[in-house]
Amino acid sequence: MKGNRTAMEPGPVFSKGRDLDAAVTALQPWLADRMGVASVVLDRPTYPRGAGFSNETMLVTAHVAGHIEELVVRIAPAPENQVFYEPKFHLQHDILVALDKASEVLVPRALWFETDTSVLGQPFYVMRRMHGKVPVSMPAYNSSGWLAEATPAQRRTAWESAMAQLAAIHRIPLSTVSFIDRPEHGPAGDTQHLGYWRSYTQWALGEDIPDVVLALFDWLDEHRPAASRPGLSWGDARIGNIMFDNDFRVVGVMDWEQSSLAGQVADLAWWLLFDDSLSIGQGVPRLDGLGTRTETIDLWQESTGLSTENLHWHEVFAGLKAGLFSLRSHRSMHPPTNSGTRRFSYLNRACELTGVITPEDAR
Repeated sequence: MKGNRTAMEPGPVFSKGRDLDAAVTALQPWLADRMGVASVVLDRPTYPRGAGFSNETMLVTAHVAGHIEELVVRIAPAPENQVFYEPKFHLQHDILVALDKASEVLVPRALWFETDTSVLGQPFYVMRRMHGKVPVSMPAYNSSGWLAEATPAQRRTAWESAMAQLAAIHRIPLSTVSFIDRPEHGPAGDTQHLGYWRSYTQWALGEDIPDVVLALFDWLDEHRPAASRPGLSWGDARIGNIMFDNDFRVVGVMDWEQSSLAGQVADLAWWLLFDDSLSIGQGVPRLDGLGTRTETIDLWQESTGLSTENLHWHEVFAGLKAGLFSLRSHRSMHPPTNSGTRRFSYLNRACELTGVITPEDAR
């Protein structure tokens, strides 16, 4: 979903090898049926650049009865492209619907969900396309692109607007999103989240689990907060998953495939991790105007009224989770290596926070 017609930065394209002409042939009658019109004519779909690794995302322009509809088609990954364990693809659609109806969080408008795999080979859903600018990760937004070219005041506006949306997410009542619970992994909160990620590790790495990963899980078990407070976690909370308008204000919050009931502090930890990994982790300074670590924590606390007492634990967990994604992708998914983004060791970061000795494979 990350993209627009005029303000995209160079970056890799994650096409998943689809025949786009065949996709047009399949989607035209499907969309005509959903829209209740005789016919729909589609331009050839395009892919967003520098984004879309975990799910296949097509940007579609539809000509319908004399007007244009700009849409996004999000397609569930085939097993060989699967990044997440038990992705429960339908939940990505359902949480957009829930948030659109019941919160101040700006999300894409989800229109239809299709379970019939005969159309595109996998389940998919369709959203209205938002337009704006996204601080992409490939290449890192701190080094180039529209945010790097903005003034410090404009960046400050973008950061404050993004933080306001993060706080809005964390004010959403648990009852609004209770359907994302995964009780098969334990009680909602820290226990469930640890259970899920242990299962992810077995699925992603099999018997080849580095000692550092096992040591970090042991540390998380031993230092688990005494009281776990379930709450909505966006899951991929970072400025690179937010779209902005020309006034540097949020248009929409995207990419909800990691949403869980892990609690709000998990998002703050993830935000701080990627704030570092895409600045000092790339050997470049954080852009002037974007909030510092202290400013981010202080504004989040002020806006949510929540405690950061267990932030250190969640930051260790964030480093482990991101490290597991990195291990999975580099062993089996083979992402592009010419993205202009320097490699950052999330496992090393987690180890630094815990004092766990870093073996050679913690890279």
